Amino acid sequence: MTTSRITSVAVTLTALALASSSAHAGAGLAPTASRTPLASEKRGSETLDGASKPADTSRAAERYAYGWPVKPFRAQHPVRGAFGDPRISNHRKTRQFHFGVDISAPNGTPVYATMTGRVSIHPLHPTTIAVVGHTGVEFSYWHVVPVVRTGQHALAYRTVLGHVEAPYAHVHFSERRSGRYVNPLRRGAMGPYADTTRPKVFRFTTELDGQPVAPAAGDPFTLVVEPGDETPLAVPRPWHDLPVMPAIVRWRILDARGHAKTGWRTSVDFRETIPSASEFDRIWAVGVTQNHVRDPGRYRLALTRRGELSSLQPGLYVVEIAVADTRGNATRARFTIAVSAA
Repeated sequence: MTTSRITSVAVTLTALALASSSAHAGAGLAPTASRTPLASEKRGSETLDGASKPADTSRAAERYAYGWPVKPFRAQHPVRGAFGDPRISNHRKTRQFHFGVDISAPNGTPVYATMTGRVSIHPLHPTTIAVVGHTGVEFSYWHVVPVVRTGQHALAYRTVLGHVEAPYAHVHFSERRSGRYVNPLRRGAMGPYADTTRPKVFRFTTELDGQPVAPAAGDPFTLVVEPGDETPLAVPRPWHDLPVMPAIVRWRILDARGHAKTGWRTSVDFRETIPSASEFDRIWAVGVTQNHVRDPGRYRLALTRRGELSSLQPGLYVVEIAVADTRGNATRARFTIAVSAA
């Protein structure tokens, strides 16, 4: 994919494949010497030519605890909404992290219990069905017209809970343990699941209150990144070719000599669980959007808080960003920013 440059500080991006463990380390970087006077925005994705082989290459590479809620149970299905994706509704008054995964299936598809347990129909959402096992683990199935009733005993992979409600064309599936939602696509959970795609960094900007700015010493500029990933299996139309959120985003700053000015910091980590909804506006930057039909979402992450980098002295710096999915497929992107004198 080609890259473009907007008048701003010069941006260099190098895509490197990472093993999942290498996100915690990295060699120094020799930054580019070019520079321009304004803040930067990098559009487009880095290429991966020459990158190492993705971490997860076999559908039989790992064990899993339970199968999928639609037939065939032991075959991977397209997932069009990832755990942790932004969810914004009610004229932006409701903002939260996606607490499950959206499994594509035609309207009317039978949805099965993936665990033996007691059935409960949500009192406020009649098309939301929960099954609670003997250990207290809860699986819930949203956008499903029920054929079961509260109190009924469900058998894993034998009890039909209901059918996918039109027009949603998917079942939102979530897993909750000890009152906390966990990622159904974490290792060892729902399967089989394989992913050989690699997340990307689409844009990087230095901003203030949602507007691009030229970074200057002492000013309260922030770092904003827009990562994304593609789905391992193609999603049927009309929800095709839309991004999903990577599972983990980390970053650090190096000086012009490649010395770390900050250690690796984690912006988000959805591999196991999600933050509370109260963290939404701290984690996501102004302008974040979710996917809509034929309208790709923009996953704008605020890497820093306002004023967090005001102590940086004038000079060239490299912002190194590492993004990865739940299977360790990863990319490292490097951007050079020029901090001017105030």
